[in-house]
Amino acid sequence: MRIGVIDTGVDRTHRRLASASIGGVALRRSQEGGIVADPEDVYNDELLHGTGIVSIILQHAPQSSIYVVKLTPDGGRVPEDLLTAAIAHLVRHTDVRIINISMGIKTRNPGLELQQVCEEAAAKGIVVNAAAWYVHHELCYPAGFGSVYGVGQGVAKDKSDFRLQEGRVTDILAKGGFQRVACPGNQFRFSNGTSLATAHFTGIIAAAFVAGGWSTREELAGWLREHSDNTILSLTRHDQPYDKKAAREEKPTDDQLYATLRPSQDRQRIAIFPFEEKEMKSLLEFSDRLSFDLSLAIGYPRVIKSNQALDLIQEKGLPYTLQQLTEEEYDRFDTLVVGYFLDKLSDYNSIYGLNLLRECIRRNKNFIVWDKAVYDILQTIKNEVNPGYSSEIFFTSFDREKQDLLYSSQEYTELRVPSLCVIGTNSRQGKFTTQLTIKKIMEQQGYAVSHLSTEPQGILLGADLTFPIGHKNTVFVDVRDWHKTLRLLQQVLERKKKPDLIVTGSQGGILPLHPVNDSGAPEKLCYVKAFYPDALVCTISPYDELGFIQRTTDVITSFVDTRVLFYVLTPWQYEFHHGKQSIVSFRKIGDEEYQERLAFYNLHLQRPTVNILNTEEYPRILRLIQERFSTN
Repeated sequence: MRIGVIDTGVDRTHRRLASASIGGVALRRSQEGGIVADPEDVYNDELLHGTGIVSIILQHAPQSSIYVVKLTPDGGRVPEDLLTAAIAHLVRHTDVRIINISMGIKTRNPGLELQQVCEEAAAKGIVVNAAAWYVHHELCYPAGFGSVYGVGQGVAKDKSDFRLQEGRVTDILAKGGFQRVACPGNQFRFSNGTSLATAHFTGIIAAAFVAGGWSTREELAGWLREHSDNTILSLTRHDQPYDKKAAREEKPTDDQLYATLRPSQDRQRIAIFPFEEKEMKSLLEFSDRLSFDLSLAIGYPRVIKSNQALDLIQEKGLPYTLQQLTEEEYDRFDTLVVGYFLDKLSDYNSIYGLNLLRECIRRNKNFIVWDKAVYDILQTIKNEVNPGYSSEIFFTSFDREKQDLLYSSQEYTELRVPSLCVIGTNSRQGKFTTQLTIKKIMEQQGYAVSHLSTEPQGILLGADLTFPIGHKNTVFVDVRDWHKTLRLLQQVLERKKKPDLIVTGSQGGILPLHPVNDSGAPEKLCYVKAFYPDALVCTISPYDELGFIQRTTDVITSFVDTRVLFYVLTPWQYEFHHGKQSIVSFRKIGDEEYQERLAFYNLHLQRPTVNILNTEEYPRILRLIQERFSTN
């Protein structure tokens, strides 16, 4: 019989494999993003794994022929579509009777294509064996599918022993403890794990097939019940009760998921602290779009640096204070919105802020916070000051718990609503203002617009969801998971809000102004790449070089099939001051200078450049967006 093995390759020159019939192919992703086959690279096992797996199988069934499909992990992970392609290749283009898979996707929401190709294998009578995750309570696929035998690590006296389990974390326990296995270069090493257990189980049932013990999947099920050693235990707890099917079916509804990603709606009046911050200034500037009534602005008692916030508050006639709050002022609000007050190097202001938090906890106020340090302090204060605290502390973040909830609630579906992302060449260019303005323009014309904000304050300004990657990034999930996460968030918005357009925006500049050599991930670029927008709007500074603007958009279009609709010119120009430290400052250019630069960019850039604050530009902006998506 022929056995398919999906692993890291095989060294077929190893003396343990000298007499074996071994063929195969390597599948990898091309530079263009497709999947290509390499019939030679399969015989290189650089990761020292597949050779041992093949040797274990052949210990049990030496007369079997082996067909290896080599997959190379990317950053330690095998992409789901590549694993799906490997299984499909074995099912559709070979005559294998058993498929052995040492790898899997740790998720609560496996792709439909992966599930379907495993069901296709079962329908053809092919037995698929896959390693369970080494942490017993983590779901892993394809091992978690009902059409697949998921194999865990057991303590078996003999390599031919196994245990069939029903209603457990895994379907099978087999020998996965410390053992000597082959590795490339005629070498051996000691290893353990569920992948070794899977190989032993594959070898066991292959030998049984050759001996006439079974010929169909139904007969195999009976043979397994008859020969199962039910005394085998798992020190890794792969023998624990667990209903995999029920675990997948207990999915939260879109309403339940949406509710966990947003603050509750049973609040009416908010106070903000400290109002001097950039994020709070956005709330003041766009107070007409707030989801709640802004009833009090609280500032630092000792001013560190003056700004326009107080002028804006007085212009709008909003109540404010720079002192300890009176009882009347506490009664003005039910929710305190707290910013980054711990950033300021003033003990007096920090103590003022901590006392404000204590008093609000004492009075059972709600909180919306976007600083992890503040959130942690609130948890401590709550336990000390008011153990019976019963209101809500909403932290604008996206963590693993929310990710797991998202993944468990969603199946991949085709995205039908177009999306637009605002990017920029630098910071302080009005990217957030541009997003809000585009949303306003579209809504004034009767369009429904959903907003996924990367600014924490977006949740108060009409954004449906937040993914805060800016100052003090509060997205606590692996950047490699952003693509799937953002795609599923768009699906949630499509179903829940039924928008005509989804708008989002990046943070800061996509490219550094000067080359850098550091270990930081290019998160701004990663966000746009992961979100994968259908169109871009690019904000620029008054004296950005044309080549730098072009490079900024080119780097995105190298990853994303998209194009720029228009540019937005900010009046703020950055300037560098070099000394012991390089400092960047911003100056606002005058109206005449601004018009000159606006004309310059309209002449030299391939797409229009607009003033987002000029309401006379609104019809032009609307037309550019409509023209791009008129066929959608």
